[in-house]
Amino acid sequence: MAAFPLALAAPGERVRIVALTGGPGMAKRLDAMGLHPGCEFDVLQTEGASGMLIRMASTRLAVGTGMLHRIRVCKL
Repeated sequence: MAAFPLALAAPGERVRIVALTGGPGMAKRLDAMGLHPGCEFDVLQTEGASGMLIRMASTRLAVGTGMLHRIRVCKL
């Protein structure tokens, strides 16, 4: 399945991170949030230009627009 930026995922989709295209600082921040290649989560809602709300297990996270374009995912 082809990878695409998380910014293009729609609410209700379940996705898996396949790659991070940002620098080491961004990768470290995402890892601290529990987001790394291989993890799966549900897209709860998009917030237009301000970001996205996701659910990973029982945790809900807000991800900003800048990060959304650097996280490559595939649909499950």
